[in-house]
Amino acid sequence: MKKNAPVNGDGKNKAELSQANDIQESEESLDDISMQEMWKKLHIQTKHINEQLLQLNNHKLVHTYNSLPRFIWFSLLKGIAVGLGSVLGATVVLSFVVYILSQMEFIPIIGEWVSAILEVVRGPEGN
Repeated sequence: MKKNAPVNGDGKNKAELSQANDIQESEESLDDISMQEMWKKLHIQTKHINEQLLQLNNHKLVHTYNSLPRFIWFSLLKGIAVGLGSVLGATVVLSFVVYILSQMEFIPIIGEWVSAILEVVRGPEGN
């Protein structure tokens, strides 16, 4: 026959209470460790974000947009480049189209239309 362990007012013996206290203490220490690890990870991520922001702020383009004279100069150069590129691109495409159309003079209906376009493109010197 077993002897009963001393029972407190809740009907639990001392061994059960000490085991429950041990479990609760270990859970609290796990929570503390996980919270500490979480704060460390958060601190590391914050450092990385700060470093990336510093690199971004030191970028040449950010300095260009923060200075009005640099921004105006940059915009002027960008506009010249876009305009020149558009003109050169249109010239190449138009000359290619005119060349293709000049090769199509033998087609009956389109040939007359192409001949009229070629006369306009060549101008008075071509006549």
